[in-house]
Amino acid sequence: MADNFLITGSDMLANRKNFKLVGRTEKFEELCTILTRMEANSVIVSGPSGVGITTLALALQARKADADAPFDIVNKRLFWLDTDGLFGLGDNDAIVKQFKAIFAILNRTPDSVLIVEDTLDLIDALRNSGLMHIVNALTAMVKAKKTQVFLEVREADLTQVLKCHSDFRDHFTLMDLTEPAGAELEEIALHGAKDLEESYEVRIDPPAVKAAIDMTSKYRSLDTGLTAAQPARTRTLLDRGMARYLLRAHSTPPLLAQLEAELARLTASGAPAGSEQKAAAVRAAIARHKAEFAEYQARIKGYYAAQREGEKSIAHMEAQLRTLEDEEKKRHLDEPAGKASAGDADFDLIARASGYATPEILQLRGEIARTQAAVDENRVKYKAVTREINDRLLFTADMVIDEFSLISGIDASKLKQNDAVKLLNLHGALKRRVFGQDDVLDHVDRAIKVWRRGRRTDRPLPFLFCGASGVGKTEVAKGLAEALFDTDKALNRYDMGEFMEKNDVTKLIGAPPGYDGFAAGGEMTNSVRANPYQVMLWDEIEKAHPDIFNICLNILDDGRCRDNLGRKVEFGDVVMPMTTNIGADHALRVGTGPGDLSQEEAYELTIRDLKKAFRTEFLNRFEGRENIILFHKLNMDTIEKIVFREISRINAFYLAQSIEVRFPEAQLREFCDKTYSPEIGARGLPGRIKRIEAMIVDKTMADPAFSGTLDIGFDATSRNFTSSWIPHDRKAA
Repeated sequence: MADNFLITGSDMLANRKNFKLVGRTEKFEELCTILTRMEANSVIVSGPSGVGITTLALALQARKADADAPFDIVNKRLFWLDTDGLFGLGDNDAIVKQFKAIFAILNRTPDSVLIVEDTLDLIDALRNSGLMHIVNALTAMVKAKKTQVFLEVREADLTQVLKCHSDFRDHFTLMDLTEPAGAELEEIALHGAKDLEESYEVRIDPPAVKAAIDMTSKYRSLDTGLTAAQPARTRTLLDRGMARYLLRAHSTPPLLAQLEAELARLTASGAPAGSEQKAAAVRAAIARHKAEFAEYQARIKGYYAAQREGEKSIAHMEAQLRTLEDEEKKRHLDEPAGKASAGDADFDLIARASGYATPEILQLRGEIARTQAAVDENRVKYKAVTREINDRLLFTADMVIDEFSLISGIDASKLKQNDAVKLLNLHGALKRRVFGQDDVLDHVDRAIKVWRRGRRTDRPLPFLFCGASGVGKTEVAKGLAEALFDTDKALNRYDMGEFMEKNDVTKLIGAPPGYDGFAAGGEMTNSVRANPYQVMLWDEIEKAHPDIFNICLNILDDGRCRDNLGRKVEFGDVVMPMTTNIGADHALRVGTGPGDLSQEEAYELTIRDLKKAFRTEFLNRFEGRENIILFHKLNMDTIEKIVFREISRINAFYLAQSIEVRFPEAQLREFCDKTYSPEIGARGLPGRIKRIEAMIVDKTMADPAFSGTLDIGFDATSRNFTSSWIPHDRKAA
């Protein structure tokens, strides 16, 4: 560390073993260009935590040592501000004094660059101490071109930093460091995986890194604790997975676990003929591997025990040595003859030079050295045995997925499906969730597959779902989120009834500078920056203010938009269904009777009504109106399927309590016939079925130990459920 709480670039880099900038070529060149400009050549680099801002700063120092480095960069003198040490002084006068010394160094050092990490923390500390004039002094130096400043700012803190001083916008260039993606992210992640390999002494299969990237990129909407940006998020998942894998592998070796699983398969009921002979061979292999691993464990434990005993012995002998040295020192100092012969001033120096050595002290020192050598030897042997074990291990993609399954709650079998398999299963997944809309699902399935596997564009995939309420428009959106991203939490819904005023557009992209809400940013842009893989549902789009459509057109045309800070937000991996009740009247008239409409006629009338409600250029953005879809009205068979599904869900939930609901088919049909209204579709059914669940809740609250069957009937006159309980035989149970 240099004086005055400045850390030189060389010292900062020395603390980073084997530092290398991987990827980020364009961003690094942009940074170098800013620092060599005549105007606004100080920089504010903003980005989410973990994106690599500090890495970019360190790359400047590393670049200075390259043979082909431009002298414009070589001449830069980089200093890191030790903020923690500076404010650890605690005294304002001392802090001001040190800042004056810092500024003096920067002023007299040509081409100096001050790098400040966690800028908002520094500003808050200065503000709380009443020292904001220091910020004024720093910006004055920047304006006078006496130094340059590199401010690292977390994305969430950017607006607060910009507001603290007006000169930040005029004399600093704002550089937005976004998360790396694609090949660049993979390159950075693979480089980071080498550090983990060295630390854990376990090989990482390259597909495991790719799996970690996929997991942490596609499931951003989940609360997994992986909060940092890429590439830090990928590294964290690999780190967690490897730690868990090693704990398990050092308890039960993977090969042994595989053999035990194979033995269980061979000895299970229904095993094929000849399994007994194979099982015997597996048992023998298990015994061999257990004996081998037990021998490894015994050696490791022996080395560890010897190491610990040696360390305890050293600690005891060192305490004895200190006592003997103190006694010998005191004897020398108290001996008058010694003082007289050597002189008071030089006596202790002579004694210290001899180490206060006595035969006993020399013997003890030798014993400590021999014991330490033995401890070091045991440590080497311990490391060698663990390395023998670890050399057999391989951290794979399946292990990454298993770890992510544990922290996300998503079934590992879903996570292990690649995109191609998910797309193949998409139609079936949607049909299991949405009833009575087969033509709609066929269209959506086809469009999704072409979008994901055909000629890719950087634009989102839009749909306009038309039709009556309760026919499955929102349910299709939820089904897409679960089928494509394994969870319906990947659905981000915006009720356009909340965006009916002109200024409501700021809710989506953020308010302009100087307006309320500027610091918060936009709901939509923040969401997509945080989680680019999502289904974004715009519900009842006809209610939105016309200015909302301008934003929408920009997104659908270019696949991107800019937020209130000018940052580019990409929508290339977003599915954008929009719903409207326009066309509901026509869909309800579809039938085969006199005066009824065919589905084609209803669709044409719906398009006519849509032309009256929306601009032509907006409608044409739906793949030339190809993705404008009119939902059918639900028939009675579909309603019965929905009710049956809801009853099945109730039974699945209360299965643990041994409670079952029976709803005879004839009674169920009667219920649907008397209560279903095409105008509200299936939307009113869950509320009515909740009455059945209320009966169960009342029963279990009155008798928590009750188990039995609830027989449900339906009274067409009162339109209420009837019920009777049949208790289970508790003795038999």
